[in-house]
Amino acid sequence: MIRKLLSAALCLAVLAGAAWAQTAAQSPYGKAERRDPIFLRFPAMAERFWVNTETMASSHKAVAMPLPKQCAFVYADTYTRGQMSEREVQDMALSNCKAKLNQLGPLGENYAVDCQCKVVISDGVYVQPREALPDQAYGPASIFYRDDRGNVARLNGVARYGALIGRDRSVTFSVDNPRGETVCDGTFTNDGPHAGRFSLNCFNGKFAGNGTYESRIGTPNDHIVARGQTGRGQPVTMVIGLPAQLAASNYGAL
Repeated sequence: MIRKLLSAALCLAVLAGAAWAQTAAQSPYGKAERRDPIFLRFPAMAERFWVNTETMASSHKAVAMPLPKQCAFVYADTYTRGQMSEREVQDMALSNCKAKLNQLGPLGENYAVDCQCKVVISDGVYVQPREALPDQAYGPASIFYRDDRGNVARLNGVARYGALIGRDRSVTFSVDNPRGETVCDGTFTNDGPHAGRFSLNCFNGKFAGNGTYESRIGTPNDHIVARGQTGRGQPVTMVIGLPAQLAASNYGAL
């Protein structure tokens, strides 16, 4: 009986591993395309995947990012030459994605779901279902503002928005709380590649603000910082792309 149980467990482990390590040749999800939302969301990744001649000529290439799709605000892409197998390249991309996510700190104040890194593209083919991949840009969001009594309040959640901020003239966004309820919406209007104006409306008009925003590269993750005033003249700051604790430590002091 014990031998049978061990054999069954081994078979399950092998099957699970095979499912996780699905190769491009095995995948039924189709080829990646240059204008797919996942590449519009991450221009640097698109450059390496589609334009850079060195990485385009790699023997194997893999992209990993956190899923479900609302968690996909970081990524890791790995390109290799020589003897590394497709599975080894997938492992490297997955490990790098996990390291990036861990570097940013806990996500529990923004997400009620468990964000887990997974390989999404291998050798130019999707290895996750297309419906599981981000169809917009997503990122953890924190809004800091002063209430009528002068106290600093904070709203955490997840933002979703059009990917082409800085290229499209106007991009709408919304912010959901960790329970998945939409609590805010607004608009980014660009005045240049990395800066512009924003407007924000929360809780059905009970709280609103407007001001200017800028996109920041790195430090330690690409993110958006918007600063302005509420309708009553109190300061408000919105950060998209950093988990709540990191956003608070960098931008929470109004």
